[in-house]
Amino acid sequence: MQTTKLISMVALAAVLGGCDWDPLIHQDDAETQDLYRAQAQGWMHWALEQPWSTGPVLDDDGSACAVGQSGDTWFLAGTTGGPVTRSCTVPRGKRLFFPLLNRWAGARPDQIDTPEKLQGFLDFIPLYLGGQREATCQLTLRIDGEDLLPDLAAMDAELYTEQATPFEVELGDDNYTGGAAQIRHSVVGGHWALLRPLPPGDYTLEFGGATCDGGEVDFEVSATYELHVERGHHGHGGHGGDDDD
Repeated sequence: MQTTKLISMVALAAVLGGCDWDPLIHQDDAETQDLYRAQAQGWMHWALEQPWSTGPVLDDDGSACAVGQSGDTWFLAGTTGGPVTRSCTVPRGKRLFFPLLNRWAGARPDQIDTPEKLQGFLDFIPLYLGGQREATCQLTLRIDGEDLLPDLAAMDAELYTEQATPFEVELGDDNYTGGAAQIRHSVVGGHWALLRPLPPGDYTLEFGGATCDGGEVDFEVSATYELHVERGHHGHGGHGGDDDD
């Protein structure tokens, strides 16, 4: 294990040195911006359509890490507030996508079943998501103690994305609203990171953020993942929110 850790740290040192390879996929063109939006929507389906009480957002140790995973991207979750440390084994060759700090809103079909109600929801979205972005006062993104971006301004510019066109999320009986199974027309925004597949080995990934009101932190989330990236071929598959009830 120590040898594996040393090898992965040497590989990562080259990565973070910026010489040959950057683990972070930057939103520097329309294609990558579209990719981030699509991943954010995919994360919502992954995080919210599983049973909430045993799902990835409330997971306190990483035991739900592999549940519901499929495709080339492996999702990770934050919390509904506060810190968490999780252990997670990731198949080789998987990109990682996760929110440093995110918010979502959803409406039941009956809440937007007239043009006036729908327009009210659509008018609410930019005010809510924009306000949450403006209130963001802390962001963290580091691997093995090394920051991937230098400061809050750089992280806001590089990592913010939102899917503000409502899309359907199918909630089961065990869901974040506490109500019965339902469909929610949902939107999501926040600061996210999409990482290229890490070399096989062991890593400590830290991410999170906070919002402030009047200079004081009023909401904070942080997640530490002890990641083990497998050496074999990838192939076995199985990210806190607000709501306008």
